Amino acid sequence: MNPIKILILLVSLHLISYAEIIDINHISSEAKKQNKQLLIFFHMTRCGSCKKMIKTSIEDLEIKKQIDKDFIYIDLNINNSDSVVYKNFKGTIHNFARSLNIYLYPTTIFIGMDNEVKYHLVGYREKEKFSAVIEYVSTKSYKTMDFDSFVNERDFNN
Repeated sequence: MNPIKILILLVSLHLISYAEIIDINHISSEAKKQNKQLLIFFHMTRCGSCKKMIKTSIEDLEIKKQIDKDFIYIDLNINNSDSVVYKNFKGTIHNFARSLNIYLYPTTIFIGMDNEVKYHLVGYREKEKFSAVIEYVSTKSYKTMDFDSFVNERDFNN
């Protein structure tokens, strides 16, 4: 066998051994047992808005507490080689994002206890707006009103 082909094979096997399988069906089952939903954050390695949202919103201690209370958080970097299993889908994170029609990053999706996508959020959100979205989904207000109505009602009551 050609030495270059052997090298390519060895590198490929090495990379494959580091890839994980993220079984969202299983995680969703575990979340249901804990009476929680899923919050999945899709981002890219070299995305400035993604990095900013991680730093200012996702990693904020108040936001983390809010997420931990009602959600299981799943971080999906589409540049990673990990695989995802969700319903009948099995493939890379990048292809999983495409299967959900996600083409812009960051994107956050929320999956309910029935393993169905309940709400999605495209683009950067600073801490206060992201907190409002988390509250909107955790209270399941998406069942009775749109997000803008929720925010207006919430601001009026405060």
